[in-house]
Amino acid sequence: MAEPGVRHGFLWGFLMLVFGALAAGAPFLTGLAVTLSIGATLLAGGAAMLLFALRTPALGGAVLKLLFAGLTLLLGGVIVANPGLALAQLTVLVGVYFIIDGMVSMIVAWNVKPRSGWGWITFNGVVSIALGYLVLSGWPASALWAVGLLVGIRLILAGVAMPALAMSGR
Repeated sequence: MAEPGVRHGFLWGFLMLVFGALAAGAPFLTGLAVTLSIGATLLAGGAAMLLFALRTPALGGAVLKLLFAGLTLLLGGVIVANPGLALAQLTVLVGVYFIIDGMVSMIVAWNVKPRSGWGWITFNGVVSIALGYLVLSGWPASALWAVGLLVGIRLILAGVAMPALAMSGR
């Protein structure tokens, strides 16, 4: 019988694979869910900041705290009210992120050359730049699939990694 940690690793890994497949299979719905989660988080954070600002005026900067709370609430409200538009904007940010990440990876790779693994880091950088270009060149249509598909792929990779990590921890 497998150890509890290994069983849990396989169970959680399987669940991550299932959720990843569901996310990748419905990328637009996943993208909207991610966007709405961000909006809801900003609304909750803005409400917390507002309560803090109203209850602790003696700490100074009450006007700044109120303005920042208002800005956070406004941003969260705009995202929740217009998740499709917010998803389109998030898709642009994801594309730009991949391009910057790829450039940084390539700089790191060339700085560690000729150490072992520098080629893989370079490959990672090239793939990241290509993904960023793919997302941005297909925008705004890529907003329908990019964020959700990437979340799904990430969950699938985590689902594959969990059992391996559980096995290595025995």
